[in-house]
Amino acid sequence: GIAQVCAQAGYTTRMFDADGIALERGMHRIREFWEKGIAKGKTTAAQRNEWSGRLHKVTNFGAAMDDVDLVIEAVPEDLALKQRLFADADKRAPKKAILASNTSSLSITAIASATQRPGRVLGLHFFNPVPLMQLLEIVRHGGLAPDVLETAQQVGARLGKTTIVVNDSPGFATSRL
Repeated sequence: GIAQVCAQAGYTTRMFDADGIALERGMHRIREFWEKGIAKGKTTAAQRNEWSGRLHKVTNFGAAMDDVDLVIEAVPEDLALKQRLFADADKRAPKKAILASNTSSLSITAIASATQRPGRVLGLHFFNPVPLMQLLEIVRHGGLAPDVLETAQQVGARLGKTTIVVNDSPGFATSRL
């Protein structure tokens, strides 16, 4: 869903999954969603084609990180796994890139600590189903660079999301509520 809304918003989007079957399943779900939208008259074939042209399936993590501006991670809620992924992304993504986690409960500070760029790491907590849910929690920690927060808010707006900025604390805002 995250890759889908990014492509629909005009971003060149690469979707990566270490599991090739899961990657193919994700691409299939996106195509199905677009086809249902066409059948219901909510979107057009021309829109689908435009969006499809921006969405690319990538099977190599290094290629997924090549010359990116924003990485959004959506792996299972396992801190050690997220830290390993962020440490790897930190080495491979351009230094300018923002690294974001879709975690709903783990510490962004702890995730950022696995990188050499903690000021460029934040949380972008999307809600499911991403294409239909309007809320996006932007999770900041004490060391977040102000320009990164501003960029995240701009991205959220371009994605058509209502953003709220929350501090890094257990459960952020919505899970605690």
